[in-house]
Amino acid sequence: MTPPASFLETLPLAALSPETASGYLALLVLEQSQEALLQELSTLYPQSDYKIALVAPTLSNHPAQIIESAKESSIPVIFVQSKEPSLDQLNIDDSFAASLISAGATPLAQQLIGHPQVKSFSWIGYQTCLSPQSLLLQLRERYFLSLRLGAYRENFKAAEPLIRPATHHFTDLGAVRHSDAPEAPDSGPNGLYAEEICQLARYMGVSSRPQACFIYGYPKKIQPLQIVTRLLAQVLWHLFESLATRQNEDPYQPKLSTLFSKKEVHMGEPYQVVHFLCSNHTKRWWFDILSKDGTRHFIPCTHEEYLTALKGELPLNWLHHYQKFSYFCG
Repeated sequence: MTPPASFLETLPLAALSPETASGYLALLVLEQSQEALLQELSTLYPQSDYKIALVAPTLSNHPAQIIESAKESSIPVIFVQSKEPSLDQLNIDDSFAASLISAGATPLAQQLIGHPQVKSFSWIGYQTCLSPQSLLLQLRERYFLSLRLGAYRENFKAAEPLIRPATHHFTDLGAVRHSDAPEAPDSGPNGLYAEEICQLARYMGVSSRPQACFIYGYPKKIQPLQIVTRLLAQVLWHLFESLATRQNEDPYQPKLSTLFSKKEVHMGEPYQVVHFLCSNHTKRWWFDILSKDGTRHFIPCTHEEYLTALKGELPLNWLHHYQKFSYFCG
């Protein structure tokens, strides 16, 4: 039996409480005893001081129970499994927001886009040839956001604002191209590069309100030293490291208002003003949009979109959300 990595400690779910959770950065739930994965994790060096609680794999069939227990302790849960999860396994409420990294229109993508209670969703890395037009049309009609593989490769930083508001992150290892993850059963000739999936894992770790991260498409039967295991270990390492450096800067929390600088850009027309927030620490940006019903919305955006507004052009992302709130609240 391979000793777990120095930053992993086995913890029974029954022992989880706000007191015991205070010493852990996250829970890691493996579908089965993953000897090869634990061996790969033990070869990686953490750059921050943290502990990850390794939860008994027999509990992985009850994700909602684990997420709720961890939520009470304010720590996220990371699931590693072979099969694609289903929304039927989760508690979907008004606070649920999702990001999906996948290559095409899998059942989960269809569930997320069509579920009536899912109000916030972003799809990253999809390939147009693997996604029916009807599904992409439904995605646009519900004012969800997307970033196809080619657009992501042109500007990888554009993915961070899409991932930032999600409470639940779903990552399909089949989104990685076959040459970078040859043992992943659903990988194809085109897809994300290995370093790109690791970068996306970092974005997940620094998101505003992470509750759960599902990484799936990992083979049930795996041999030591296979590339997909090494890749998964490094994806987890990047996720752990970003969680360790994550700062609580959720603009929806009034007590954190001093963390932000407010910017106003007047667009030339009377009363047409685009409001921005900028974090004084991480330099991340948000639109501040007031919908017709008086609800304030903070939408992640980029510094480039602020510069676009300074040029007198309405950022397309701002216009997208302004129309969304006008449609649903008008």
